[in-house]
Amino acid sequence: MVHQYTTDYQDRNNWMFCTFDSNLPVDVFYVYPTAYYNSPGEPAICPVTHGAMRQRARENVINKGSVFKAVGNYFVPYYRQISLEYLIDQKKNDIREFIAGPVTDVIQAFTYYMENFNNGRPFILAGHSQGSILISILLATSFKKHPEYNQSMVAAYIIGYGITQQYLENNPHLRFASGETDYGVIISYNTEAPGITAENITVPHGTIAINPISWKCDETEISSSLSLGSRIVRRDEEGHLIDILDKLHYADARIDMNRGVVICSTANPEDFRIIGGEKYFPLGNLHSGDYSLYYYDLRKNAQKRVNAYLAKKETLWKK
Repeated sequence: MVHQYTTDYQDRNNWMFCTFDSNLPVDVFYVYPTAYYNSPGEPAICPVTHGAMRQRARENVINKGSVFKAVGNYFVPYYRQISLEYLIDQKKNDIREFIAGPVTDVIQAFTYYMENFNNGRPFILAGHSQGSILISILLATSFKKHPEYNQSMVAAYIIGYGITQQYLENNPHLRFASGETDYGVIISYNTEAPGITAENITVPHGTIAINPISWKCDETEISSSLSLGSRIVRRDEEGHLIDILDKLHYADARIDMNRGVVICSTANPEDFRIIGGEKYFPLGNLHSGDYSLYYYDLRKNAQKRVNAYLAKKETLWKK
């Protein structure tokens, strides 16, 4: 069944975070990953008020999505989510569920943000997994319809879902990052341990990636000694949070262009096991570590891109 209602983003209860600090020069619009795991009898798409979904989403933003918190004001909408199983089996399912639920909500939330909160400020888009899929759709639709949005975008961190060459060819108004300070660009990668041969469901054919330590798109292996640090989220066998550990110089990074992923050889795959999701994310698929492994590299990089963006704007303003 396709849901016909729309989420009301005038209602602040439908925003997890909706903050403004004048000392922060940019905003961050963050779309969290899959946080809805439907129990027997529950629908494939959850209502925006679903309690367990909201709790898991908030935990994700606090533990991982917080990477950009020191960089900008956070705007995080709650949105209707598709369950993991339904999302993976999308080709066999009614695509209208996805369009009428998550896609509609995220586009409407961003539109509401631009019309009511943005006030001409530069912004970062960021997401993970299902959230990154939605940002890629947002960029391909709303940003095509409103080219002025591109002028205010510092960067789009589409982590945990692959951006393909075909996607970029279909959307010439978008471009992929090529360095650590270019702006108005997409940054994207998916992480694996060495030796994985199984299909990676978040990496479509033709996916490209950037190295999250060197911020280059070549296959040079970058030592963990050059990483600024990781934030490891530890859970028990039932998936409950145990601890969060900051580890300096923990993750190395190398792009495997054949698989379209970033290889991290220094991480313990057990620390990134997706409990209950092994069917889709087998051991060695470091999907849950995409943000965690390069947490402080991402934070520093976002700040560098913001600084480059603001410096360029200041130069143009002086002219």
